[in-house]
Amino acid sequence: MFDRDVNFPCAVASYDTEGVDAAVDWCCERMEDGDRLTVWTSLKANLRNCSKLEQLVARHSNVEHVTGRGGGSVRGNGPVLMAWPDMTDIGKLVQYGGNRIRALCVITWNEDEIRPWVTAVRPAILGDDSAWEELTPALDPIVVEALKGLTLTVNHNNTISAGYEKDMVVSSLLALHDAGIPMDGEAMQGWALAHGWSGKNPERLAQYVENINAGKRPRCRRILRPDYIDDLRRRATDNA
Repeated sequence: MFDRDVNFPCAVASYDTEGVDAAVDWCCERMEDGDRLTVWTSLKANLRNCSKLEQLVARHSNVEHVTGRGGGSVRGNGPVLMAWPDMTDIGKLVQYGGNRIRALCVITWNEDEIRPWVTAVRPAILGDDSAWEELTPALDPIVVEALKGLTLTVNHNNTISAGYEKDMVVSSLLALHDAGIPMDGEAMQGWALAHGWSGKNPERLAQYVENINAGKRPRCRRILRPDYIDDLRRRATDNA
């Protein structure tokens, strides 16, 4: 089994003085002896966009700045403060540092970029909460059951772009599509991130859904039982 639900607390903060201050405080409150606070930005120069974060990194020896562009990952145990990521950035961070992340706080720049993740994770809201009054529509319960099954059977250390993992994911998505069950790629990407999928696999999942919804049929070996959709329906009804 490969179940890897995210088991650390998460928060999302608005990009204003109140939100950034609350994000720093939230992370510091979750530090333990010997911990290191990791501040993530996509590029090294991005840190200059926020004097609060720039000073935090400069003034404290137990605060480390890493960048996504340079392949930076979490090198010590402790909270992570991600400034202005998208869902793909979150997936990559969790892939390379998931077992060292004690807590994760995300500072927003474009709420729509991470809205599916916020909908699925339901993080603590810090600062201005007005952006989160509207969340992504709920996934069809049958889709959720399919994602639960894939989470348990796919080896998340492997890419879903090839081999058994691709066969499992694509055949499941095609079966859902052929049964007329609606799929939202971004919402499914957010769900996957919230349930332990990492690296580029959540993004690839969303891309498969987008392609299938557009009428494409990615190649795969169909390895599902004939009653696969009926079984998903039964599970969805049982869990309703």
